[in-house]
Amino acid sequence: MGNWGGKYLNQTAFRAALGALLLAVVLCAGASAQVADNGPPLEGEAYTAAETAYKAFGQGDYKASATSAAEAVALRPDLLRLHLLLIDSLVAAGELTQAEQVTKAASATFAGNQELEGRQAIIRQRLAQRPAGEGYKALEKGDPKAAVRAARSAVEYAPDSMSYRLLLLSAQLADNDLAGALTTATEAIALDRADHVPLVWRGYLNQRLRKRADAVSDFRAALAIPGLTEPQQKNIRLIAADAALASGDFNAAIELLGSYPRTDPKVITRLTDAEGARQRVGVLQSNGNNMPAPIQNCLANASGVRCELEAPLVSSILTPVASAEEKAAAEIYEAKERAYQAERDKDYKLAVAEARKAVELEPDAVASRLLLVNILMSAGRPAEAETEATKAINAGHASAEIYAQRGYARSKLKNFNGAMSDWETALKEGLPSGQARNIRLSLADAALTSNEPLRALRALQKLAVSYDTAIRKAYALQALGRKEESLPEFRTAERLATTTVQRDGALRAQINTLVELDRKPEARVLFDHAIAHGKLTSIRDADVGYLAVAVGNDEIALARFDRAHAHGQLPARATIDAGYTAMRRFENPKAIAYLMEGIDAKADGRIDIDDQKLFETRRTVSDLARVWGINTSVSYGKVGSAPNPFLITTTAPSSYTSQLGTEFYYRPEGFGYRNGAIFELFGRLFETLYDQSGGPTGGRTTQGMVGARWKPFSNANLVFEVDKLIALGDAARDDTLLRALYSYTVGTDLRVLDASWPTWYVYAEVDRFLEKRQLVAIMEGRFGRSFRLDPISSKLVFFPHAVLAANYDDSFANRSAYSAGAGGSLRYWFGETKYMAPPSYWELTLQYRWRLAGDQRAQGIFAQTSINY
Repeated sequence: MGNWGGKYLNQTAFRAALGALLLAVVLCAGASAQVADNGPPLEGEAYTAAETAYKAFGQGDYKASATSAAEAVALRPDLLRLHLLLIDSLVAAGELTQAEQVTKAASATFAGNQELEGRQAIIRQRLAQRPAGEGYKALEKGDPKAAVRAARSAVEYAPDSMSYRLLLLSAQLADNDLAGALTTATEAIALDRADHVPLVWRGYLNQRLRKRADAVSDFRAALAIPGLTEPQQKNIRLIAADAALASGDFNAAIELLGSYPRTDPKVITRLTDAEGARQRVGVLQSNGNNMPAPIQNCLANASGVRCELEAPLVSSILTPVASAEEKAAAEIYEAKERAYQAERDKDYKLAVAEARKAVELEPDAVASRLLLVNILMSAGRPAEAETEATKAINAGHASAEIYAQRGYARSKLKNFNGAMSDWETALKEGLPSGQARNIRLSLADAALTSNEPLRALRALQKLAVSYDTAIRKAYALQALGRKEESLPEFRTAERLATTTVQRDGALRAQINTLVELDRKPEARVLFDHAIAHGKLTSIRDADVGYLAVAVGNDEIALARFDRAHAHGQLPARATIDAGYTAMRRFENPKAIAYLMEGIDAKADGRIDIDDQKLFETRRTVSDLARVWGINTSVSYGKVGSAPNPFLITTTAPSSYTSQLGTEFYYRPEGFGYRNGAIFELFGRLFETLYDQSGGPTGGRTTQGMVGARWKPFSNANLVFEVDKLIALGDAARDDTLLRALYSYTVGTDLRVLDASWPTWYVYAEVDRFLEKRQLVAIMEGRFGRSFRLDPISSKLVFFPHAVLAANYDDSFANRSAYSAGAGGSLRYWFGETKYMAPPSYWELTLQYRWRLAGDQRAQGIFAQTSINY
């Protein structure tokens, strides 16, 4: 009867899947076996026993947990959570019978408690598995009576399980208990009236019991159930046709199957028998009690077990009238039957040989040529199928179905232009509506694959609105760049989808299209609504994560990346994207871990990114991992012209000075780096090393500073700073300084693919001293090209450049100075690791500037060497 394993195929997979499903539910429930109770607090021996039980449970020692939980329950039977702990421990230990007894006892004390009722239902489901498994084994061994007893026990434990009722029905059929099977089918129908399977079984049983009218009624009722898929409708019609042929009702069989193409081997045998009986070329071997049984396939999934019925492949039951011509026809018929049987047995070599024999005996019969083409397609030999179809066409036996089948063969061979041409010819020749619909859909698919969206739209024009048409129209419109027009079609596809996969795919396409149309807020609303209402569940977590990134929902994106990673389902290519998502969520340790995993994936060859992308990833790790640093520089130039306005000196503005500056900064781990927004604390020391005019140098000029700076924007290098100046020498100052700094840079970091690249930056700052009032403003721009000096070191970069500078200082008589000049910089990067780009560098800069306007301090030599560590 059903397809249950061995000869009842899928039983093992079914039991394993169902067991895993229920075990997961029970263990997950057990992991939180604590509820609030009224009454005195848990203490003393009861507390000790309960604590021991919880610890054992957490360590996976469920038998020990059950023993201690039983002691706790005996001491404090008034606490529900102890009963639940005992139940969960017994279930986890596999003591289901004892767990059920304990649950019944607890239910008597805590009547109507939903947690107890839920556990009891789960336990009974688990208990049902054992007799169900025994029932499957009994069917395999050919012991139907034992199978009936075991299946009844499973139904008693789980009366709401359709699969166990269908198991009982299978066992009763194997025991030839048709009346009992009829009762079981009726009870299963009452369990779920939207399920066509038990209704079709009852039609089959009524036919076997010679209740033809009741059988017809059941089959019609099954076909009337809304929401049936095309395969389900077709199988019901085939099974009903078997019942009609078994009763000799060939007209009913023709009415049921007449709209299907004759290329289907399941249809052609039955339809040929019915038509032969109508034309009196043969007699049906009618026996209402001996119709072929449907094949039942049951599969387990996340929502339970779902059974479907399939009509079997059958042999002809038409007995032809003997004559000379009929003998020849019989030989042809037998060759075809042997071909069909060999195809069913997957003996394609024999099937092809018998089909060729049928063509040789009947070379002018299109049906025989179609049979050969179809068998070659089933055998995975599309090139030969195309050849045979072409032979038939060239021999003058062309028909719409021959063109249609050659189109399918050419499609398999990736000859989409040839396939589309054949399908268009077949449509012009005329096909049954159902076959024509399938041809149009295949034609649209081939047109989309061949980047001919207009051809796809033409193929879909005459089809009624459905998911299949709407989704293809949407993608065709997208390919034409008509994205706004594609949105209503995607919505229609979502509305008419018959499966979760179809609905989620259409919804995903809508969201992506809105993003592409720069309608990101709408995309975000649609995405958030979908997540809130449990949609997009059929899409992989990593892909939902990418979709969330596209709409700007980093919270959901990171959660889905994390879940995919936890289940080992995060693609290696996604680890870097997950890292940047975590960075935007300010989860820096997690971001570093993901980015390092991506770097490892590149090293292992699991992802293909170029070396520059790898370098940028390592640079991000460097930025995220940085907690502190030291910046030290020695500068030489005219007083007041360099961006270091912290020393107070009486030196003339046109005199040269050299100054040493050192800074130590600390970036708090918790909030110092937030996706490019930075907060740091620092301390600085500055000292004049040389003064051309003879001014103070050395310790007298030592200037101390402590302060904090804040870069509030991720994508703009604008920094606000507050400093407290501390005079450590008598030529220094005590003051408070407020600073605002801005810079924009291009090409200042090291590059690994390019040997040279454009480089420029603009720097500006404004400084306000509060106590001894002073206002300083500085602007500098450098424009040039960087050259990596690979013969020396791939980490050494030379940057020749032009420079423009401006300075304002209201403490000078001539407050402004403007200059232009040329110079060069050498920068050497160091300190890199496998995961971090070089975080430190040494730099030497030398420039000569010519005064454009303002004070003479704008002109002269300007040099600086610095280490950023």
